[in-house]
Amino acid sequence: MTHTVPIPQPAAEAGMTRLVLCDDFESTETIDVSGEGKAGYTWYTDRPYNMAALTQEDFYVKNSVLYLKPRVCPAAIGLPTYSCKGETGFKYRFGYAEARIRVDKPTGKYNGVPAFWGICYEDFVSREWVHAGELDILEVNELDNDGTMSYTGTIHDHFRPGNGEKQRACTNLVNALGYRNKRDYIDDNWHTYAALWDEGYVAWYMDGKLMHAARYAEGELPQYFYRDDPAPLPRIEATQPALQNRTWKGGHTILNTDEMVLFLGCNYEWPMEVDWVRVWQR
Repeated sequence: MTHTVPIPQPAAEAGMTRLVLCDDFESTETIDVSGEGKAGYTWYTDRPYNMAALTQEDFYVKNSVLYLKPRVCPAAIGLPTYSCKGETGFKYRFGYAEARIRVDKPTGKYNGVPAFWGICYEDFVSREWVHAGELDILEVNELDNDGTMSYTGTIHDHFRPGNGEKQRACTNLVNALGYRNKRDYIDDNWHTYAALWDEGYVAWYMDGKLMHAARYAEGELPQYFYRDDPAPLPRIEATQPALQNRTWKGGHTILNTDEMVLFLGCNYEWPMEVDWVRVWQR
């Protein structure tokens, strides 16, 4: 690093002032291009779930910007911060993760959306789990098939029971479904997307502005908030009856014990540009 990185205000207020991951993409030297899985890289090209590794045809760096356009990237499983092959890399519990990202409006058919997100380490390395957390800092979705883009930040508590119960997913859908008809539209300019993840709490920010938040605790139903409105939003079942049984008491609390591996992902038909990625912790 040749310059001082300012601490984002939400991170500073939460006491997260230690910079634990920082990549300005000045070159591909921070990416394990060879796919060997050796320690010392920020990003790895080998991927979990027995997926084929990314190659240099899937990304490049120019003018301190990462251009990501993987040919095959289901579920936004692109460049991870951890290597399954080498069992090395970056994972974290609690912190302020942010990235400066730009995407073009979709112009045709695509398979996979641009995303900056994290999945729990146990799932990433294919260990057995009953609950698995997921933190989506950014998902870009197209609305109404007209090229209009929306910004979505989401948390998931994937529940895979072993006693015959149905698999469920406690899912925060605050702005994904447009609660109170409020959707967060974005354009094709550069924006900074971030999530403050702390015990029992996640808050999403775009360009430093609070977008929405979630609170959760053992024995309680999760609560979701839009912007800085102190009143909790209605439960998902009240606004989307088709999504019954999505939420339960204690939902999302797996996030208090999980560690997350981060991804940058998109698709060849809907690529993504990344200026930098940073993670702050206490």
